[in-house]
Amino acid sequence: MKKNGSFNPNSASQGRNEGYKAAFLDSVFLFGGIIALGMGFIRWQTSVTLGMIDFGFAGFCFALRIYLRRPGSNVDLASSVALALSYGMFTAVYILAPYNTMRLSLFFLLSAAAFFLQGRRAGRIWLAIILLTIVVIDALPYFSTGYSHVDALSGCLYLLVLFMIFEKYETFRELQRAHEDEREVLRLTEERLRHALEGAGDAVWDWRLKSGEFHYSRRFAEMLGYAEDELGDRSGSVFKVVHADDERRVRNELRGFLKRKTGYYVSEIRLVCKDGSWKWILCRGTVTQRDEAGEPVLMVGTFSDITQLKQHEKQLEHIAHYDALTGIPNRVLLADRLQQALAHSKREGTILAVCYLDLDGFKLVNDTMGHEAGDKVLIEVTQRIKNSIRGDDTVARLGGDEFAVLLLGLHAADECSASLNRLLEAISQPIEIRNKLFEVSASIGVATYPGGDHDADTLLRHADQAMYTAKQSGKNRYFLYDAENDQRTRSHHEFLRRLALALGRNEFELYYQPKVDMRSLQLVGAEALIRWRHPERGLLAPAEFLYAIEGTTLEIELGDWVVATALLQLERWHQAGLPMQVSINISAGYLQAKDFAWKLKRKILRHPGLPQGCLQVEVLETAALEDIPRVSDTIERCRKIGISFALDDFGTGYSSLSYLGRLPVDTLKIDQSFIRDLLGDPGDRAIVQGVIALAKAFDRKIVAEGVESEELFRELVAMGCEYGQGYGIARPMPASELPAWLEQWNSAPFS
Repeated sequence: MKKNGSFNPNSASQGRNEGYKAAFLDSVFLFGGIIALGMGFIRWQTSVTLGMIDFGFAGFCFALRIYLRRPGSNVDLASSVALALSYGMFTAVYILAPYNTMRLSLFFLLSAAAFFLQGRRAGRIWLAIILLTIVVIDALPYFSTGYSHVDALSGCLYLLVLFMIFEKYETFRELQRAHEDEREVLRLTEERLRHALEGAGDAVWDWRLKSGEFHYSRRFAEMLGYAEDELGDRSGSVFKVVHADDERRVRNELRGFLKRKTGYYVSEIRLVCKDGSWKWILCRGTVTQRDEAGEPVLMVGTFSDITQLKQHEKQLEHIAHYDALTGIPNRVLLADRLQQALAHSKREGTILAVCYLDLDGFKLVNDTMGHEAGDKVLIEVTQRIKNSIRGDDTVARLGGDEFAVLLLGLHAADECSASLNRLLEAISQPIEIRNKLFEVSASIGVATYPGGDHDADTLLRHADQAMYTAKQSGKNRYFLYDAENDQRTRSHHEFLRRLALALGRNEFELYYQPKVDMRSLQLVGAEALIRWRHPERGLLAPAEFLYAIEGTTLEIELGDWVVATALLQLERWHQAGLPMQVSINISAGYLQAKDFAWKLKRKILRHPGLPQGCLQVEVLETAALEDIPRVSDTIERCRKIGISFALDDFGTGYSSLSYLGRLPVDTLKIDQSFIRDLLGDPGDRAIVQGVIALAKAFDRKIVAEGVESEELFRELVAMGCEYGQGYGIARPMPASELPAWLEQWNSAPFS
């Protein structure tokens, strides 16, 4: 029934013909066998030969019947055998039974059977064989058939006439079979189309345009919940269930389609169901008949229920434009709203404020309470923002803890300030989570139109930059974007990028400034000081670049590099016979990192040959005083692995004296601002004397910075100072130059 996956009508026709042939042959073999068997008994009395022929023919007939009843039997083979046997028998009768005047008619049966069983081509061949047999037997003198030449010729003519009848009949049968096959194909196609449409849930309709008759399949009524005949059979009754907002559009679309005279009609329509609900229906159709004037007459098409598809589209649209957690517009929809707001401001001559919000303290909630609690905070903050702005304003979530607010229709800057203050106050109210109160605030950056910004992307970017400035300025505040500050920010970011590039290119170096015992004049250590060997500007001091990395990830990366480089150099000096101490300067941000002590321990373990106490960490007094408990804990953990600490720039922190006992440092470094004028300023002298006494009282070592002359050196020794460093002893130098300096210092100090 199928050929290459599709219906094959020839296979169906062939199957039917095989069945007809088998039934015909079965009847022929049955009756032929019975008649031949009976004739055999009769002829046996007069002619043993004829009797044997009859009996043999009867046996073959019954054998062929048995063969035809077997599964998979070859009907064409059986028909060929039957024709051959019949030909043999009829030829024998033609020759051997001259007393039978009707025997020539047997060949007529044989010719007819050949046409029926094997078709036109085989029938022609058998006709030629029969004609040739009749003529040859009649012409040869060896046979006496009892027929005259005229009888033989008449029989041949009758056979030719019969051949013409068979030809016409076969042509008629072929046309009939073709029509039957076409009808069968059409029936199967229509049946399959109907099943396919019903299986897909679609309905079929046809509309006679001039009479207004409208017929539809049962499925259409089922779609809308009506009985099959409840909607009527007129097009007007169908239009009554069309949504009022769609009817005019649908009629206009139909009129336009019918005028085009080509293509297909496609329209999405809302139809009312019996229960009052609405369904979206996709209507498709085409004109199948037109009159002589070309006007459309028997239009047909389908109805498909696309309600779920429409609902799914709506859900996808919501997902694409709204934040899943808070339900407010996302970045995509914000861009569209911002474009509309800009157009409105231009048209109405009003002020538009784009506000970029970033929550302060949100990370603490996430880290301590988990993401579920963080989500609750975001939902609560969203509600507070919505309650603080007007109905025409827009709030959107940009991602994470970042939001944007569009303030529309402002006429003065005061209106913007009032709204921003309301936002800050509302957001900063405590939030209760699991019986705990948390406080978050917002840093807000604002960019306004009209101003220097003329497009949506620039407005949002400038608001983001202003937000960063608000956060850097102390948080829980708003900052209005200005171009001058933006340029400074851009320059700062570019400088940071260049610093990161310098670290990757190994442009940084460590210089070392020797530190000596002021009584024995022996080298006890050196302070590692970073330098930047800039390709264009030359060697740069720390003051020219370290300020830029404060509070950035680069501060940590550069701190790691300083520690690793200093330890490697310290190991080389110890291996070369210079067993001294190296001190490194650590920024407040690097020191207060959670993993500072752990990372420092890992770096120390990479140099197992270094003795404990050979590495000293110098911490600015002002940095240590920012968070004394945390800094003290870090120092204690580092001291357990053999790291000593010095308090740098001591005396500049104002309140440092009251906290000295709580900081487990080993060494105090007197700031050089007090040392420099020690000889001429009684006040500085008194401070230095007091610090030395304080160090001795707390059992701390004391180092004087800024020792720039031999006279100053001698005075500090007289005051009881233990260690010193400064230009009077040695300037900072590359590691490779320290051995030569040490040799000169040992032979002639202060030379």
